[in-house]
Amino acid sequence: MKTLVIANGKGGVGKTTDAAHIGFHAADRGLKTLVVDLDTGNLSKTMRHHRLEISASTLFVDEPPHVPSFDQTLSLLHADRLMANVIYMDLERACANFRVNLDLFARQGVDLCVIDTPANIGIATITALRCADAVISPVEMEDYSIEGIKDMIRVIAGAKQQNSRLQFLGLVANRVDRRNPRHLRHLQEVQAAHSKLMAPVVVGLRTSVAEALAAGEPVWKSRKTTARAAGAEMRALGEHVLGVMGVAK
Repeated sequence: MKTLVIANGKGGVGKTTDAAHIGFHAADRGLKTLVVDLDTGNLSKTMRHHRLEISASTLFVDEPPHVPSFDQTLSLLHADRLMANVIYMDLERACANFRVNLDLFARQGVDLCVIDTPANIGIATITALRCADAVISPVEMEDYSIEGIKDMIRVIAGAKQQNSRLQFLGLVANRVDRRNPRHLRHLQEVQAAHSKLMAPVVVGLRTSVAEALAAGEPVWKSRKTTARAAGAEMRALGEHVLGVMGVAK
């Protein structure tokens, strides 16, 4: 099983949107996919039709949870209130438990695990990074998000010191409004400043994406004409992740 973390210390940059679509895409490709919501629950709402009766907080407990066999191509570990207790855990203990408990799902034949993280660099995010194979970081083309790029890169570099296999799949220019001159200017600036760190995908700001996720489905299943471009972008993001991580059916 390969594990991907979606991380950024800023909120509202589209982490959950990317996590959901990467999960949907992997499942469409025939990969047994597990998505984990370590955030506030938006991913859990989107993927409610794929929910297992196991919460995300169980990945942090000392006693391994019972993981029954399951055959779904796409499954969710939902966010729960007990996640709030993770901030009080010792980091080393959290990492040790997380590795052991996540391995229970690998034994069930899961090919890819996609983890959505909170909008802060706390115990949950650091634990996920230390236990993952890869990380990708969405960035919105707004000043507050761009200013946080260097901080996020430092966090990832720190995680790699503890987890040598962690691979950075790039910064994803997310929620880009191509009708907004400021967004286009910021996109050019970010691409120029961080050319070697950018993922080869630009995800536009489109209402069809939010509407599809509210319905619990990927945007490429929407019948709206405006969803076609969004679907192509999200598929491209999924292909980038699967290709670089070497996950294939």
